[in-house]
Amino acid sequence: MESHAFETQGHEDTGAKTKKERLVARDIGFGFSRVSWCGNDKFLIYGYTRGLNLLDLATRKWTIISTDGAKKYPLNCTRDGKWVLYVDRKSWRIDRGRIEPPEGELEGEAMWQGYVVDLYRYEVATGKVEKFATRRDRPESADVVSPDGAKAFLGGRHDTPFEMPEPKWEVRWLDSEWTHLKPTWLADSSGIVTMVYDEMSNASLGVEIFGENGWSRVFIPGRDLGIKGRPGNPIAIKNKTFFLRSVESYSELKMGRLMGRNRYYFYTCDIKQGGLDCKEILEFDLKFTDISYAVLPDGDIVYRESDDWCIRRFSQSRAKTECIVDGADLGWFYGLSPDGSRIVYRRSGKKENKGASSDLYIMEIN
Repeated sequence: MESHAFETQGHEDTGAKTKKERLVARDIGFGFSRVSWCGNDKFLIYGYTRGLNLLDLATRKWTIISTDGAKKYPLNCTRDGKWVLYVDRKSWRIDRGRIEPPEGELEGEAMWQGYVVDLYRYEVATGKVEKFATRRDRPESADVVSPDGAKAFLGGRHDTPFEMPEPKWEVRWLDSEWTHLKPTWLADSSGIVTMVYDEMSNASLGVEIFGENGWSRVFIPGRDLGIKGRPGNPIAIKNKTFFLRSVESYSELKMGRLMGRNRYYFYTCDIKQGGLDCKEILEFDLKFTDISYAVLPDGDIVYRESDDWCIRRFSQSRAKTECIVDGADLGWFYGLSPDGSRIVYRRSGKKENKGASSDLYIMEIN
């Protein structure tokens, strides 16, 4: 079903902060929102009050996938932009054969692991909606389809039988009860890189490679990687190379007060026979803040600090950092298109007689 989901759509040249910046959607909503690329020419835009919408940049058409933002939560899209994946929270239930423990005796780090939830896929070309999997419900984002579109990695095996409809994706389940965060496929679809946290919140780097004999799992504790800080958020860039960010928090005394700070480190890690070879390439020392970042195919890092009015690009080859988008109205940086040619981010604006808005922009960077 196609619809104009937002107040104003279209490609508008702002002519302000940068010549290549374009406004693509007004008023995507304040508070929690999520924007994901579906291929190089589509956006999956989600807001709690607005629901789930798909924007085609080439045709400027909007498609409403669901208006129920409280129950239909986006997972991601396939790399070719053909399928949108989401979880239906209304399907949440106790897994078959499991008995909920008495209150106060819940297992696991944060919640009991005995619930399941249904996953759905929306076919963009036809509008067809179908359930494609059921998985254990857990506090994670662990449902991703490989770049070649043939495999799916899901967040937890369950006891409820289900036959995936055609086209079937080869499924790899996370068998562990541990929390599994932000997995990413290697560029050649040969495996998964992810962060795993056990019940004591100890972080390990999980690398799983699919070979002739199936999946071989390797969990590598952060302390054994030879890196500094607490590892997190791996991003794959080449067939057997990925980026890894780590952070360590500390306090310093300024004007008689303890001020919290974060020190961020960025590494490139090559997967080799018998282990990993990680090399530090960048370090940030910031106020107690966070960084949103993505990596270009050539290895440059595009990032934004949460208290900086600038999106910056760090070039490894030139060892140089430059501001590519700025402004006091600059909001969250949502990431890169799969081909690395454009970035998407938010700015705050003004709606006529209606106060402020939160608007979505893209910019070409290559």
